Amino acid sequence: MTEKLKEIDWQKVKVISFDLDDTLWDNQGVIEKCEQDLLNYLAKEHPPIGEQFDIEDMQAISNKLIQEDRSELDNMTVLRKEMIHQMLEQTGGDLALINPAFAVFYRCRSQIDIPKLTHDLLSTLKSKYSLFATSNGNSNLYALGLMDYFEQHFIAGIHGRAKPSPEMLHKICELKKIEPQELLHIGDSYETDIKSSIAAECQHLEIHVKDIGKLYEWVVG
Repeated sequence: MTEKLKEIDWQKVKVISFDLDDTLWDNQGVIEKCEQDLLNYLAKEHPPIGEQFDIEDMQAISNKLIQEDRSELDNMTVLRKEMIHQMLEQTGGDLALINPAFAVFYRCRSQIDIPKLTHDLLSTLKSKYSLFATSNGNSNLYALGLMDYFEQHFIAGIHGRAKPSPEMLHKICELKKIEPQELLHIGDSYETDIKSSIAAECQHLEIHVKDIGKLYEWVVG
């Protein structure tokens, strides 16, 4: 971890972009619980859903949609609503259930414990840098009590293609009128976060939420 931090040219950094899930909080098991809550709601409101679909079936629909590689489906809200749409359509359900069902999932997404160290880190960094959230997901940073740390939340499918595309990082550079090396992107996934950073030619740091304490010590040290 220390070696990774030493590789960053901190003198150049003006803006820091953070991934969210598994970077600033532990997302293990969260999506699975939210999917189960969603399925339970749909099965209660429209029983044929429970008879014909389980979690694996839902995930198979999502994966098939992702493989279509449509830019609008990079937005996880659009993707999940389309998944619900297909489930209801296949079982003769009322499409008016799409938004209430998604609301069940979205509420669950915000039932996460944010580590105190995450708040401490973001508060400290905000005093030195412009901070952005850059995510392939659809977390509600207002509900999580984190939005005040960030200038903007860049969301895949709205502000550019999903990572590993460099589009969202490019847009941050354009917005802040900075060179790519003046942007540091921090995330937990090599396949999405680091590859997008390399493609955007910005600086990058691969960390998991378990490393937040070490990053905080480096920043305040």
